[in-house]
Amino acid sequence: MTASKLILVPLTVVVTSCYFFPFVPMMLPAANSKMLLAVVGLLCLAYSLIKKHDGAIDRDFLVLSLYAFGISLIAMLSMALNNTADNTFAAYFMSMWVWLGGAYAVITLIKAVHGGVSVPLTVNYLIAVCVVQCFLALLFDSNPVAENWHTATFGGEGYMGNTAGSSRLHGIGCSLDVAGFRFAAVILMATVLMSIDDSSINQYIYIAAIFIIAIIGDFISRSTVFGVILGSVYLLFRSLFVKVSSRGIMGKLFMLSLISVIVCIILYNTNAGARENIRFGFEGFFSLVEHGHWQTHSNDILRSMVVWPDNLRTWLIGDGFFNNPNDDTLATFDPFYVGPDYHGYYKGTDIGYLRYIYYFGLVGLCLLIMYFIRVCKICCWRFPLFKWMFILILVLNLIQWFKVSSDLFVVFAPFLCISRKENEDYMPGEEEFEREVISA
Repeated sequence: MTASKLILVPLTVVVTSCYFFPFVPMMLPAANSKMLLAVVGLLCLAYSLIKKHDGAIDRDFLVLSLYAFGISLIAMLSMALNNTADNTFAAYFMSMWVWLGGAYAVITLIKAVHGGVSVPLTVNYLIAVCVVQCFLALLFDSNPVAENWHTATFGGEGYMGNTAGSSRLHGIGCSLDVAGFRFAAVILMATVLMSIDDSSINQYIYIAAIFIIAIIGDFISRSTVFGVILGSVYLLFRSLFVKVSSRGIMGKLFMLSLISVIVCIILYNTNAGARENIRFGFEGFFSLVEHGHWQTHSNDILRSMVVWPDNLRTWLIGDGFFNNPNDDTLATFDPFYVGPDYHGYYKGTDIGYLRYIYYFGLVGLCLLIMYFIRVCKICCWRFPLFKWMFILILVLNLIQWFKVSSDLFVVFAPFLCISRKENEDYMPGEEEFEREVISA
Protein backbone atom coordinates (compact mmCIF):
# COMPACT_ATOMS: atom_id res chain seq x y z
CA MET A 1 0.00 0.00 0.00
CA THR A 2 1.32 3.45 -0.92
CA ALA A 3 1.85 6.16 1.68
CA SER A 4 -0.97 8.26 0.19
CA LYS A 5 -3.43 5.40 0.56
CA LEU A 6 -2.13 4.56 4.03
CA ILE A 7 -3.34 7.99 5.14
CA LEU A 8 -6.85 6.96 4.08
CA VAL A 9 -6.93 4.04 6.55
CA PRO A 10 -8.02 6.22 9.55
CA LEU A 11 -10.70 7.77 7.33
CA THR A 12 -11.92 4.28 6.43
CA VAL A 13 -12.13 3.43 10.15
CA VAL A 14 -14.26 6.56 10.71
CA VAL A 15 -16.58 5.73 7.80
CA THR A 16 -16.90 2.13 9.02
CA SER A 17 -17.84 3.44 12.46
CA CYS A 18 -20.50 5.69 10.90
CA TYR A 19 -22.03 2.52 9.47
CA PHE A 20 -21.50 0.13 12.39
CA PHE A 21 -22.49 2.64 15.10
CA PRO A 22 -24.76 5.12 13.29
CA PHE A 23 -25.49 8.48 14.89
CA VAL A 24 -27.67 11.50 14.21
CA PRO A 25 -25.69 14.74 13.65
CA MET A 26 -27.30 17.78 15.25
CA MET A 27 -26.78 19.77 12.07
CA LEU A 28 -28.75 17.19 10.05
CA PRO A 29 -31.36 15.70 12.42
CA ALA A 30 -33.51 14.21 9.64
CA ALA A 31 -31.08 11.38 8.83
CA ASN A 32 -28.48 9.30 10.61
CA SER A 33 -25.03 8.41 9.34
CA LYS A 34 -26.17 4.94 8.21
CA MET A 35 -28.80 6.46 5.89
CA LEU A 36 -26.31 8.90 4.40
CA LEU A 37 -23.88 6.06 3.72
CA ALA A 38 -26.72 3.99 2.24
CA VAL A 39 -27.35 6.69 -0.37
CA VAL A 40 -23.67 6.67 -1.30
CA GLY A 41 -23.54 2.87 -1.34
CA LEU A 42 -26.61 2.44 -3.53
CA LEU A 43 -25.24 5.05 -5.95
CA CYS A 44 -21.96 3.08 -6.09
CA LEU A 45 -23.95 -0.09 -6.74
CA ALA A 46 -25.92 1.59 -9.52
CA TYR A 47 -22.66 2.81 -11.09
CA SER A 48 -21.24 -0.72 -10.98
CA LEU A 49 -24.36 -2.12 -12.60
CA ILE A 50 -24.49 0.45 -15.39
CA LYS A 51 -20.84 1.20 -16.14
CA LYS A 52 -18.65 -1.65 -14.93
CA HIS A 53 -21.11 -4.54 -15.08
CA ASP A 54 -19.55 -6.10 -11.97
CA GLY A 55 -22.17 -5.25 -9.37
CA ALA A 56 -24.83 -7.74 -10.42
CA ILE A 57 -27.62 -8.45 -7.96
CA ASP A 58 -27.22 -12.20 -7.55
CA ARG A 59 -29.67 -14.86 -6.42
CA ASP A 60 -28.66 -14.49 -2.77
CA PHE A 61 -29.82 -10.89 -2.64
CA LEU A 62 -33.03 -11.80 -4.44
CA VAL A 63 -33.83 -14.55 -1.92
CA LEU A 64 -33.03 -12.29 1.06
CA SER A 65 -35.19 -9.55 -0.43
CA LEU A 66 -38.10 -11.99 -0.72
CA TYR A 67 -37.66 -13.01 2.93
CA ALA A 68 -37.55 -9.36 4.03
CA PHE A 69 -40.56 -8.55 1.86
CA GLY A 70 -42.41 -11.46 3.49
CA ILE A 71 -41.63 -10.03 6.95
CA SER A 72 -43.03 -6.68 5.81
CA LEU A 73 -46.18 -8.33 4.48
CA ILE A 74 -46.80 -10.20 7.73
CA ALA A 75 -46.31 -6.94 9.65
CA MET A 76 -48.85 -5.19 7.43
CA LEU A 77 -51.25 -8.13 7.77
CA SER A 78 -51.02 -7.92 11.58
CA MET A 79 -51.63 -4.17 11.40
CA ALA A 80 -54.69 -4.71 9.19
CA LEU A 81 -56.21 -7.53 11.23
CA ASN A 82 -55.65 -5.69 14.51
CA ASN A 83 -56.49 -2.23 13.13
CA THR A 84 -53.30 -0.64 14.47
CA ALA A 85 -51.02 2.07 13.15
CA ASP A 86 -47.68 0.65 14.38
CA ASN A 87 -45.70 0.17 11.15
CA THR A 88 -42.34 -0.65 12.80
CA PHE A 89 -41.68 -3.69 10.59
CA ALA A 90 -43.83 -2.74 7.62
CA ALA A 91 -40.75 -1.30 5.92
CA TYR A 92 -38.35 -4.10 6.91
CA PHE A 93 -37.63 -4.71 3.22
CA MET A 94 -36.40 -1.13 2.89
CA SER A 95 -34.48 -1.34 6.16
CA MET A 96 -32.58 -4.36 4.86
CA TRP A 97 -31.50 -2.47 1.75
CA VAL A 98 -30.54 0.60 3.76
CA TRP A 99 -28.15 -1.55 5.84
CA LEU A 100 -26.85 -3.23 2.68
CA GLY A 101 -26.37 0.17 1.04
CA GLY A 102 -24.36 1.44 3.99
CA ALA A 103 -22.31 -1.77 4.06
CA TYR A 104 -21.67 -1.55 0.30
CA ALA A 105 -20.32 1.99 0.73
CA VAL A 106 -17.89 0.75 3.41
CA ILE A 107 -16.76 -2.24 1.33
CA THR A 108 -16.32 -0.03 -1.76
CA LEU A 109 -14.08 2.34 0.24
CA ILE A 110 -12.04 -0.57 1.63
CA LYS A 111 -11.51 -1.91 -1.90
CA ALA A 112 -10.45 1.55 -3.11
CA VAL A 113 -7.92 1.93 -0.29
CA HIS A 114 -6.47 -1.59 -0.30
CA GLY A 115 -7.00 -2.61 -3.92
CA GLY A 116 -9.22 -5.49 -2.81
CA VAL A 117 -11.26 -6.81 0.08
CA SER A 118 -11.49 -9.99 2.14
CA VAL A 119 -13.24 -11.32 5.22
CA PRO A 120 -10.21 -10.83 7.55
CA LEU A 121 -9.59 -7.31 6.26
CA THR A 122 -13.22 -6.35 6.90
CA VAL A 123 -13.09 -7.91 10.37
CA ASN A 124 -9.91 -5.95 11.13
CA TYR A 125 -11.72 -2.69 10.37
CA LEU A 126 -14.63 -3.67 12.62
CA ILE A 127 -12.17 -4.52 15.39
CA ALA A 128 -10.46 -1.15 14.96
CA VAL A 129 -13.83 0.63 15.15
CA CYS A 130 -14.74 -1.11 18.41
CA VAL A 131 -11.35 -0.42 20.00
CA VAL A 132 -11.60 3.27 19.05
CA GLN A 133 -15.15 3.45 20.44
CA CYS A 134 -13.94 1.96 23.73
CA PHE A 135 -11.25 4.62 24.11
CA LEU A 136 -13.71 7.34 23.11
CA ALA A 137 -16.01 6.13 25.88
CA LEU A 138 -13.20 6.51 28.42
CA LEU A 139 -12.38 9.97 27.02
CA PHE A 140 -15.98 11.19 27.27
CA ASP A 141 -16.25 9.76 30.78
CA SER A 142 -13.10 11.45 32.07
CA ASN A 143 -13.05 14.72 30.11
CA PRO A 144 -15.99 17.15 30.53
CA VAL A 145 -14.89 19.20 27.51
CA ALA A 146 -15.02 16.15 25.25
CA GLU A 147 -18.38 15.10 26.72
CA ASN A 148 -19.85 18.58 26.18
CA TRP A 149 -18.66 18.50 22.56
CA HIS A 150 -20.25 15.10 22.12
CA THR A 151 -23.57 16.22 23.62
CA ALA A 152 -23.68 19.31 21.42
CA THR A 153 -22.73 17.48 18.22
CA PHE A 154 -24.78 14.28 18.26
CA GLY A 155 -28.44 13.76 19.04
CA GLY A 156 -31.62 11.88 18.23
CA GLU A 157 -33.60 9.13 19.99
CA GLY A 158 -32.50 10.23 23.42
CA TYR A 159 -29.32 9.41 21.59
CA MET A 160 -27.94 6.17 22.93
CA GLY A 161 -27.32 7.23 26.48
CA ASN A 162 -26.72 10.85 25.49
CA THR A 163 -29.27 12.15 27.99
CA ALA A 164 -28.95 14.69 30.76
CA GLY A 165 -27.66 13.13 33.94
CA SER A 166 -26.84 9.79 32.31
CA SER A 167 -23.83 8.08 33.87
CA ARG A 168 -23.56 5.29 31.30
CA LEU A 169 -20.37 5.13 29.27
CA HIS A 170 -20.84 5.64 25.56
CA GLY A 171 -18.90 6.26 22.40
CA ILE A 172 -20.28 7.97 19.30
CA GLY A 173 -23.48 6.13 18.40
CA CYS A 174 -22.27 3.39 20.71
CA SER A 175 -24.04 2.58 23.94
CA LEU A 176 -26.47 0.29 25.74
CA ASP A 177 -27.26 -3.28 24.67
CA VAL A 178 -27.18 -2.48 20.95
CA ALA A 179 -23.48 -1.64 21.26
CA GLY A 180 -22.88 -4.51 23.69
CA PHE A 181 -24.02 -7.21 21.31
CA ARG A 182 -22.10 -5.65 18.41
CA PHE A 183 -19.01 -5.68 20.63
CA ALA A 184 -19.76 -9.32 21.40
CA ALA A 185 -20.01 -10.14 17.68
CA VAL A 186 -16.66 -8.49 16.99
CA ILE A 187 -15.08 -10.40 19.88
CA LEU A 188 -16.31 -13.62 18.25
CA MET A 189 -14.87 -12.60 14.88
CA ALA A 190 -11.51 -11.74 16.43
CA THR A 191 -11.50 -15.04 18.34
CA VAL A 192 -12.08 -17.09 15.18
CA LEU A 193 -9.42 -15.20 13.21
CA MET A 194 -6.97 -15.55 16.10
CA SER A 195 -7.56 -19.31 16.24
CA ILE A 196 -6.74 -19.87 12.57
CA ASP A 197 -3.88 -17.37 12.22
CA ASP A 198 -0.43 -18.88 12.64
CA SER A 199 1.30 -15.52 13.11
CA SER A 200 2.25 -14.99 16.75
CA ILE A 201 2.24 -11.21 16.30
CA ASN A 202 -1.26 -11.25 14.81
CA GLN A 203 -2.47 -13.47 17.64
CA TYR A 204 -1.15 -10.99 20.21
CA ILE A 205 -2.91 -8.15 18.37
CA TYR A 206 -6.22 -10.02 18.23
CA ILE A 207 -5.99 -11.05 21.89
CA ALA A 208 -5.15 -7.49 22.97
CA ALA A 209 -8.13 -6.18 20.99
CA ILE A 210 -10.39 -8.83 22.52
CA PHE A 211 -9.36 -7.81 26.04
CA ILE A 212 -9.82 -4.09 25.34
CA ILE A 213 -13.28 -4.62 23.86
CA ALA A 214 -14.29 -7.18 26.50
CA ILE A 215 -13.30 -5.05 29.51
CA ILE A 216 -14.15 -1.51 28.39
CA GLY A 217 -17.09 -2.80 26.34
CA ASP A 218 -18.43 -4.41 29.51
CA PHE A 219 -18.33 -0.99 31.18
CA ILE A 220 -20.49 0.32 28.31
CA SER A 221 -22.83 -2.67 28.19
CA ARG A 222 -22.65 -5.93 30.08
CA SER A 223 -24.09 -7.71 27.03
CA THR A 224 -20.50 -7.71 25.73
CA VAL A 225 -19.86 -10.70 28.00
CA PHE A 226 -21.86 -12.97 25.68
CA GLY A 227 -19.07 -12.63 23.12
CA VAL A 228 -16.52 -13.70 25.72
CA ILE A 229 -18.64 -16.70 26.75
CA LEU A 230 -19.31 -17.93 23.21
CA GLY A 231 -15.70 -17.27 22.20
CA SER A 232 -14.47 -19.35 25.14
CA VAL A 233 -16.84 -22.17 24.21
CA TYR A 234 -15.54 -22.04 20.63
CA LEU A 235 -11.89 -22.22 21.73
CA LEU A 236 -12.68 -25.11 24.08
CA PHE A 237 -14.53 -26.95 21.31
CA ARG A 238 -11.67 -26.33 18.90
CA SER A 239 -9.06 -27.60 21.36
CA LEU A 240 -11.06 -30.77 22.11
CA PHE A 241 -12.35 -31.76 18.68
CA VAL A 242 -10.00 -30.14 16.14
CA LYS A 243 -6.48 -31.50 16.01
CA VAL A 244 -4.80 -28.13 16.21
CA SER A 245 -2.52 -27.19 19.07
CA SER A 246 -3.92 -24.27 21.07
CA ARG A 247 -1.19 -24.23 23.72
CA GLY A 248 0.34 -21.01 22.35
CA ILE A 249 -3.00 -19.22 22.22
CA MET A 250 -3.93 -20.34 25.74
CA GLY A 251 -0.58 -19.12 27.03
CA LYS A 252 -1.06 -15.69 25.49
CA LEU A 253 -4.62 -15.52 26.82
CA PHE A 254 -3.47 -16.41 30.33
CA MET A 255 -0.68 -13.83 30.24
CA LEU A 256 -2.94 -10.99 29.09
CA SER A 257 -5.66 -12.10 31.53
CA LEU A 258 -3.19 -11.80 34.38
CA ILE A 259 -2.05 -8.36 33.21
CA SER A 260 -5.68 -7.22 32.85
CA VAL A 261 -6.60 -8.40 36.34
CA ILE A 262 -3.60 -6.61 37.87
CA VAL A 263 -4.42 -3.35 36.00
CA CYS A 264 -8.09 -3.53 37.06
CA ILE A 265 -7.12 -4.11 40.71
CA ILE A 266 -4.75 -1.14 40.67
CA LEU A 267 -7.33 1.14 39.03
CA TYR A 268 -10.09 -0.06 41.35
CA ASN A 269 -8.05 0.95 44.38
CA THR A 270 -6.65 4.23 43.03
CA ASN A 271 -9.31 5.80 40.79
CA ALA A 272 -12.91 6.52 41.83
CA GLY A 273 -14.21 6.69 38.26
CA ALA A 274 -12.56 3.40 37.34
CA ARG A 275 -13.95 1.82 40.52
CA GLU A 276 -17.50 2.83 39.56
CA ASN A 277 -17.10 1.47 36.01
CA ILE A 278 -15.56 -1.79 37.22
CA ARG A 279 -18.35 -2.32 39.73
CA PHE A 280 -20.94 -1.69 37.02
CA GLY A 281 -19.25 -3.89 34.43
CA PHE A 282 -18.74 -6.78 36.83
CA GLU A 283 -21.78 -6.20 39.06
CA GLY A 284 -22.68 -9.88 39.08
CA PHE A 285 -19.25 -10.93 40.37
CA PHE A 286 -19.28 -8.28 43.10
CA SER A 287 -22.78 -9.40 44.11
CA LEU A 288 -21.59 -13.01 44.28
CA VAL A 289 -18.60 -12.13 46.46
CA GLU A 290 -20.34 -9.60 48.71
CA HIS A 291 -23.81 -11.15 49.04
CA GLY A 292 -23.31 -14.79 48.09
CA HIS A 293 -25.56 -14.77 45.02
CA TRP A 294 -25.41 -13.54 41.43
CA GLN A 295 -27.60 -10.48 40.86
CA THR A 296 -27.60 -7.55 38.43
CA HIS A 297 -30.06 -4.70 38.11
CA SER A 298 -30.66 -5.34 34.40
CA ASN A 299 -31.50 -9.02 35.02
CA ASP A 300 -34.00 -8.01 37.71
CA ILE A 301 -35.69 -5.69 35.22
CA LEU A 302 -35.64 -8.41 32.55
CA ARG A 303 -37.38 -10.92 34.84
CA SER A 304 -40.15 -8.39 35.50
CA MET A 305 -40.74 -8.11 31.75
CA VAL A 306 -41.79 -11.73 31.17
CA VAL A 307 -45.41 -11.20 30.11
CA TRP A 308 -46.91 -14.03 28.02
CA PRO A 309 -49.77 -13.58 25.53
CA ASP A 310 -53.08 -14.81 26.93
CA ASN A 311 -54.88 -15.81 23.72
CA LEU A 312 -54.24 -17.93 20.61
CA ARG A 313 -54.77 -15.04 18.17
CA THR A 314 -51.90 -13.06 19.71
CA TRP A 315 -49.64 -16.12 19.65
CA LEU A 316 -50.33 -16.64 15.93
CA ILE A 317 -50.54 -13.17 14.36
CA GLY A 318 -49.81 -10.79 17.25
CA ASP A 319 -51.59 -7.66 18.45
CA GLY A 320 -50.00 -5.36 15.86
CA PHE A 321 -48.10 -3.38 18.50
CA PHE A 322 -44.33 -3.20 18.76
CA ASN A 323 -44.30 0.10 20.65
CA ASN A 324 -46.74 1.04 23.38
CA PRO A 325 -49.79 2.81 21.91
CA ASN A 326 -49.74 5.11 24.93
CA ASP A 327 -46.26 6.30 24.00
CA ASP A 328 -46.20 9.94 22.93
CA THR A 329 -44.94 9.05 19.45
CA LEU A 330 -48.00 6.89 18.75
CA ALA A 331 -50.67 8.75 20.71
CA THR A 332 -51.50 10.95 17.73
CA PHE A 333 -52.21 7.94 15.52
CA ASP A 334 -53.64 5.42 17.99
CA PRO A 335 -55.32 6.81 21.11
CA PHE A 336 -56.45 3.39 22.43
CA TYR A 337 -54.95 2.32 25.73
CA VAL A 338 -53.27 -1.10 25.72
CA GLY A 339 -50.95 -2.14 28.53
CA PRO A 340 -48.91 -0.01 30.92
CA ASP A 341 -46.62 2.69 29.57
CA TYR A 342 -43.03 1.57 30.15
CA HIS A 343 -40.40 3.33 28.05
CA GLY A 344 -42.59 2.85 24.97
CA TYR A 345 -42.62 -0.96 25.23
CA TYR A 346 -45.92 -2.69 24.52
CA LYS A 347 -47.09 -4.76 27.51
CA GLY A 348 -44.14 -3.32 29.42
CA THR A 349 -41.68 -5.83 27.97
CA ASP A 350 -38.41 -5.17 26.13
CA ILE A 351 -37.64 -8.87 25.62
CA GLY A 352 -37.06 -9.32 21.90
CA TYR A 353 -38.92 -12.60 21.41
CA LEU A 354 -41.98 -11.31 23.26
CA ARG A 355 -42.02 -8.01 21.37
CA TYR A 356 -41.94 -9.90 18.07
CA ILE A 357 -44.74 -12.22 19.17
CA TYR A 358 -46.90 -9.33 20.34
CA TYR A 359 -46.23 -7.51 17.07
CA PHE A 360 -46.77 -10.21 14.41
CA GLY A 361 -47.01 -13.48 16.31
CA LEU A 362 -45.11 -16.73 15.91
CA VAL A 363 -45.70 -16.56 12.16
CA GLY A 364 -43.66 -13.38 11.87
CA LEU A 365 -41.07 -14.50 14.43
CA CYS A 366 -40.45 -17.80 12.62
CA LEU A 367 -40.00 -16.01 9.29
CA LEU A 368 -37.59 -13.57 10.93
CA ILE A 369 -35.54 -16.47 12.33
CA MET A 370 -35.58 -18.19 8.90
CA TYR A 371 -34.34 -14.95 7.36
CA PHE A 372 -31.30 -14.81 9.64
CA ILE A 373 -30.58 -18.49 9.14
CA ARG A 374 -30.55 -17.82 5.40
CA VAL A 375 -28.21 -14.85 5.87
CA CYS A 376 -25.84 -17.08 7.87
CA LYS A 377 -26.00 -19.86 5.26
CA ILE A 378 -25.10 -17.46 2.44
CA CYS A 379 -22.04 -16.26 4.34
CA CYS A 380 -21.02 -19.85 5.15
CA TRP A 381 -21.39 -20.92 1.50
CA ARG A 382 -19.30 -18.02 0.28
CA PHE A 383 -16.56 -18.24 2.91
CA PRO A 384 -16.35 -21.83 4.22
CA LEU A 385 -13.07 -21.14 6.02
CA PHE A 386 -14.90 -18.72 8.31
CA LYS A 387 -18.19 -20.63 8.65
CA TRP A 388 -17.86 -20.98 12.44
CA MET A 389 -17.55 -17.22 12.72
CA PHE A 390 -20.92 -16.72 11.02
CA ILE A 391 -22.57 -19.57 12.93
CA LEU A 392 -21.45 -18.03 16.23
CA ILE A 393 -22.81 -14.64 15.17
CA LEU A 394 -26.15 -16.29 14.34
CA VAL A 395 -26.22 -17.96 17.78
CA LEU A 396 -25.41 -14.60 19.37
CA ASN A 397 -28.26 -13.00 17.43
CA LEU A 398 -30.70 -15.61 18.75
CA ILE A 399 -29.40 -15.05 22.30
CA GLN A 400 -29.72 -11.29 21.86
CA TRP A 401 -33.50 -11.56 21.39
CA PHE A 402 -33.84 -12.87 24.94
CA LYS A 403 -32.83 -9.39 26.02
CA VAL A 404 -33.55 -6.80 23.31
CA SER A 405 -35.32 -6.67 19.96
CA SER A 406 -32.48 -5.33 17.79
CA ASP A 407 -30.63 -7.74 15.50
CA LEU A 408 -27.16 -8.30 14.06
CA PHE A 409 -27.86 -7.86 10.37
CA VAL A 410 -25.52 -4.88 10.63
CA VAL A 411 -22.72 -7.42 11.30
CA PHE A 412 -23.62 -9.76 8.44
CA ALA A 413 -24.27 -7.07 5.81
CA PRO A 414 -20.62 -6.14 4.96
CA PHE A 415 -19.81 -9.79 4.23
CA LEU A 416 -22.86 -10.09 1.99
CA CYS A 417 -21.29 -7.32 -0.08
CA ILE A 418 -18.11 -9.35 -0.67
CA SER A 419 -18.09 -12.02 -3.35
CA ARG A 420 -16.23 -15.28 -2.94
CA LYS A 421 -13.98 -14.35 -5.86
CA GLU A 422 -13.05 -11.00 -4.30
CA ASN A 423 -12.13 -12.74 -1.05
CA GLU A 424 -10.04 -15.39 -2.83
CA ASP A 425 -8.30 -12.78 -5.02
CA TYR A 426 -7.25 -10.83 -1.93
CA MET A 427 -6.34 -14.06 -0.07
CA PRO A 428 -4.69 -16.08 -2.86
CA GLY A 429 -3.60 -18.82 -0.47
CA GLU A 430 -7.01 -19.32 1.15
CA GLU A 431 -7.86 -22.63 -0.54
CA GLU A 432 -4.54 -24.21 0.42
CA PHE A 433 -4.78 -22.80 3.94
CA GLU A 434 -8.32 -24.16 4.25
CA ARG A 435 -7.20 -27.65 3.22
CA GLU A 436 -4.41 -27.52 5.81
CA VAL A 437 -6.85 -26.49 8.56
CA ILE A 438 -9.35 -29.21 7.63
CA SER A 439 -6.71 -31.93 7.37
CA ALA A 440 -4.95 -30.93 10.61
